[in-house]
Amino acid sequence: MGTFTAKLRVWNPARSTDAEELAVMVDTGAAYSWVSRARLERLGVRPVRRMQFRRIEGHLIERELAPVFVATDGFTGGDNVVVAEPGDMEVLGSHTLESLGVTVDPVSKKLVPTVGLALTAVVTLRKGRVVTAIDDALASGALREPFSKENFRVACPGFGQGTYNAFLWKHRKGNGKTTELFELVGPNQFRRIHN
Repeated sequence: MGTFTAKLRVWNPARSTDAEELAVMVDTGAAYSWVSRARLERLGVRPVRRMQFRRIEGHLIERELAPVFVATDGFTGGDNVVVAEPGDMEVLGSHTLESLGVTVDPVSKKLVPTVGLALTAVVTLRKGRVVTAIDDALASGALREPFSKENFRVACPGFGQGTYNAFLWKHRKGNGKTTELFELVGPNQFRRIHN
């Protein structure tokens, strides 16, 4: 990819009026960004814990981590940075890139906006035991639509009485939640909603 530098503003979350601007080497191989102890002390940033890091030649070193806010090219984020000791480089690492919502364009050697991944942050319905049992009963013909809670109990034995009394109502369309699995089509009559 080659190396390049970027300007990074760093400030104390508790004192946003003071900030330090530094030119850092962009290093996507580094998990954390490294900022000199002297800079962080001037900003009043206090370390919160220690962590071990493996250097490129293989041996372990220990450094402190400190919470900061960072910004570059109009992108802002919160991050934990490594408190760099004398002899350590100041670098911009991958955690900071993710926090800022940017990635590296290796051709133009600059930071560009990225599209974040939301694999588990987006609410997705995992088919639980009850829904699987209902879907299986519908597929086999043991349960026919529209069905009542009594039909559900007969076609899908093995659940507690509370499940039979509440599940269909709790997961009906219009319940105000994200789990709208059934449509109420008549008094105690439900259809499965398939997306």
